[in-house]
Amino acid sequence: MAPAANPSAPQPASYHGEVWTDTRGFATVRLPTEAGALEPPLEYELRDLDPPSRARVTAELHNGRFTIATDQPHVKVAWRLSGRRPAGHPPDPHHEEETT
Repeated sequence: MAPAANPSAPQPASYHGEVWTDTRGFATVRLPTEAGALEPPLEYELRDLDPPSRARVTAELHNGRFTIATDQPHVKVAWRLSGRRPAGHPPDPHHEEETT
């Protein structure tokens, strides 16, 4: 018999989506309000889709938002953010949620 999961232990959480950068090459990603706080370590994955560019995080997650930048304006970027929900946070019925 497998041991029961500890509901007070931090649970993994992951969110992903796509966003277009603006005329300056910046975009702010807003997580859904249901996401709540995420504990470190946070892992950001960025992939420029169209046109090719170099995407990077310029402002880490704060108040449910983070900012990315690209070398060129108007670039579509796929992103994924992974972390852990704080202990005692209600479990999310979805393992991943997509936002844009």
